[in-house]
Amino acid sequence: MDTVTNAGRFDQAASGLCDRLRPVLESAPPSVKATAFEIRLRAGKPAAITRGGSNWFLDGSGQVSNMPRHGFIVTRDDIEKSVIRMCGYSLHTHQDEIISGFISLPGGHRAGLCGTAVLTEGKISGVREISSINLRIARDIKDAAVPVIKAAFRDGIASLLLVGPPASGKTTVLRDLARQLSWGAAGGFQKVAVVDERGEIGAVHEGVPQNDLGPCCDVLSGYPKAQGIETAVRTLSPQVIVCDEIGGEAEVGGILGCINCGVRIIASAHGSSIKDMLGRRQVKRLLEHGVFDKIILLSDGDNPGRIVEIIETGDLLAEDNGTFMPRGVLLHNGSSDGLGIIRESFGY
Repeated sequence: MDTVTNAGRFDQAASGLCDRLRPVLESAPPSVKATAFEIRLRAGKPAAITRGGSNWFLDGSGQVSNMPRHGFIVTRDDIEKSVIRMCGYSLHTHQDEIISGFISLPGGHRAGLCGTAVLTEGKISGVREISSINLRIARDIKDAAVPVIKAAFRDGIASLLLVGPPASGKTTVLRDLARQLSWGAAGGFQKVAVVDERGEIGAVHEGVPQNDLGPCCDVLSGYPKAQGIETAVRTLSPQVIVCDEIGGEAEVGGILGCINCGVRIIASAHGSSIKDMLGRRQVKRLLEHGVFDKIILLSDGDNPGRIVEIIETGDLLAEDNGTFMPRGVLLHNGSSDGLGIIRESFGY
């Protein structure tokens, strides 16, 4: 792990916080910054950092411990000022994002928000009294997708669905897949189009991706996924389209609209297991149409980016009641350490 680079990304994410919080976070030890995935700020509670699947608490000098009673207490004023600062002092320009529960930040970082919903005719029209911030730190980990490439692309480029719970490394692996394919790691330089609705994959700033996505990658930043996929197919002649967190009906429709165009789709979806994923109507619909060749199941937040299983979608058979069941798991020998299996099989 590049400690200096990852510590710098931590500081970049924390730079959007208010003047009272920012110095505390910046004082954390470099080793802590390098391994942190989230900064958790809750009004009236101690500032916390999530690293290695565990929560650690910061004191006023930036030191961490597992003792919350010694932690630096975040105030409502800290939360309010941080949200305003992260919005560039223009809340109305980020209103749609706030309604969706997050703010996209430079560098691909994202601040998840928790507050009180304002409803208009049964739909969320605003969020008030924001009480907590989950600041997700984007990690640009090169070679994170090498195990996926070695295991899933043995017979050429395939359409993949990455499945994992929150903080399992889905976006990190997607980002490196886009980079690796663009650089020709899977045989030939692939024309890759990244539909980056939330700015987490390419982290485009002033028209330039801040993350290295290779020489043959186009980034549609801020496009809703359905429109972005349609635009990519119509104007960019991609060989591979990469997008994050599919699930809505519009996104499914966008993907189905391009499956007969010879374009490979690499996407992610939330799920803690194959059974969990198959219970989602939209994902099931994509599988029924044969969109994905393989499903990659990632581990939980304790081991982000680690592969648990790789399943051929042809081995997901529909029973009479229409329920898909896993059958025949590729690279599964009973071990929960997917990377160990890959290393054993491919010498990685």
